[in-house]
Amino acid sequence: MSTITGPAKMPLGRTLAIAALCVGVAVAGTLAYFLLREEEEVAAHEFPGDVDVIIYLERDIEDDVLEQIETALQQHPLTEEVEFESQAEAFEHFQDTFADQPEILDGAEADTLPSSFHVKLTDSDRSEEYIQDFENVDGIYEISDMVALYRYWEPACIEFEDKGISPDEEDTESILYEIQQACRNFGYTL
Repeated sequence: MSTITGPAKMPLGRTLAIAALCVGVAVAGTLAYFLLREEEEVAAHEFPGDVDVIIYLERDIEDDVLEQIETALQQHPLTEEVEFESQAEAFEHFQDTFADQPEILDGAEADTLPSSFHVKLTDSDRSEEYIQDFENVDGIYEISDMVALYRYWEPACIEFEDKGISPDEEDTESILYEIQQACRNFGYTL
């Protein structure tokens, strides 16, 4: 009886699992590198958006409270421009955004989305200060700092655009897809 010695053969499933794990770790490491770069590198580019801050309102907001918020926004020294978006307009944008994903649109209704104010600031670098002035105001549900979101995503967007990295066409669930969508919102093409 002879014994054959040599490297043991690993089952294909285990080999694929290890390969997938390695790829996942590499992608996560790459994303972490780009997203956690030095802040001065990120701040070097000017925010490209038309809206610095989005102020989402409570769904059942009273008209007089809505008017008070709008007046306060318009009178704030950092406000350059304020635009109101109704629930119906928000629903139209939602439908346009997800037109190619009917499973997301199924069951969505206009009254489930909040109305909002889209604010352009005179100095977008002071968006955090602006938000602090309105974060505890009655009738306001949530405030989104679009400038901070841009600064968070920008390093990855630049790198991915420069290197031509993008998800596969059928891929709508990976982190690459999420990065692509965020980057497109800021004018990058991935």
